Amino acid sequence: MTMAMRIAWRRYWRLLFVLAFGVRLTAAFMLDGFRSPETFEYENLARSMLAGKGFVYKHLDVVYYSFAAPLYSWMCAAVYAAGGTVGTVLLLQMMLSASQAVLVARMAEELFQTTRAGMVAGFLVAVHPGLIVYASSKLHPLTVDAVVFSLALWLFWRLNATPSWTRAVVAGLVVGIGALTRSTVVVFLPIGALWSLWTHGRERWLTLVSRWVVAGLCAAMVIMPWSVRNTLIHGKFVWMLTTDSEVFWRGNNPAATGHSYVNGYSIELDTLTPNKRHDLLHQRNELTQAHWFLAEAIDFIRSNPTTFVRLTIMKFYRFWWFSSQSGLLYRHNWLVAYRAFYVLVLVLGALGIWSLVRQRDVRALAQVALLVLFLLALSALQSLYYVEVRHRWAVEPLLLVLAGGSGAWLSHRWQPERETAR
Repeated sequence: MTMAMRIAWRRYWRLLFVLAFGVRLTAAFMLDGFRSPETFEYENLARSMLAGKGFVYKHLDVVYYSFAAPLYSWMCAAVYAAGGTVGTVLLLQMMLSASQAVLVARMAEELFQTTRAGMVAGFLVAVHPGLIVYASSKLHPLTVDAVVFSLALWLFWRLNATPSWTRAVVAGLVVGIGALTRSTVVVFLPIGALWSLWTHGRERWLTLVSRWVVAGLCAAMVIMPWSVRNTLIHGKFVWMLTTDSEVFWRGNNPAATGHSYVNGYSIELDTLTPNKRHDLLHQRNELTQAHWFLAEAIDFIRSNPTTFVRLTIMKFYRFWWFSSQSGLLYRHNWLVAYRAFYVLVLVLGALGIWSLVRQRDVRALAQVALLVLFLLALSALQSLYYVEVRHRWAVEPLLLVLAGGSGAWLSHRWQPERETAR
């Protein structure tokens, strides 16, 4: 790769960042994000820490000490302690989201070995409606989740290509940090390790296993302090949070619809009978409430195994498409625009994969295999709980990597000479 090519690439990466950040900044003003962003429990947790009360949040008439993964609330609290405001947090989100456009562009370049793929993929991230809205108008960890998922895949590709100790440590640390905002990211480690062994001959297995073990240990070192804190507070091992049982129940109960709403604006909790609601609200603490939710969900599954299977399949389908509740909290024209965008992404992604299949690029197809495994694993895990469109947005940038391949497909259709991206 010549110096001129390097300079050209760096220039378009900068342009991508400026475009993505500019779109998000414009959206923040249009949606009044700086003055009245939508806040969630993470903001309350941050304020609670700053008030000296600790990482606590009152939910269902009980004080929770392990309500959510802590990273995003820590970030907000650090910004506020340093004199920042909610607007500062939004700016950080927008910069992080804009950086993802560059990361996805680089991933598409690596996968398809052409800058055109990077340009298409990066542009799609820059104008992705869901990523824009969440980065610009909501104090929510989805932006961080999306970046972590993409970065983990990128680091796993690099570790597999050159299994150095440094890359193993970095990959493990990123997964560990990511688990502090979205715990499902840890499933990437065993999938990545098995995939890595599959892509190499047995003579390299010992080296690869040692690197993946180090990656796992590094991830565990990052997560361990939070797990120890939870265990000391509750007197029982709590890995990350105590609300996972409630989330599992939302997707598996007699009134379950596959998402968090049952009709209009009524949520799953609104369907509880007076007796069950009384029983839930009179549990002693968050652990007993978690046990209550888990017992209710398991009882439902045992009594309705066919319904459980049907619901899970339906939720998996809705993860990758839409449900009747999609867009419920947004303007209808927003949903129409996003549907068109998503269909375009699927078409472009199919073209990208087709370009690799035609070239019979074993290296690239192996990388696609890991990407697809990540997507399937995360969507399958989410389908055991409940599904909203935003859950797909966290991993949709990985689809955009594939969609960027349409640029590669067009390159080979109209310009056969392959452009090397190394």
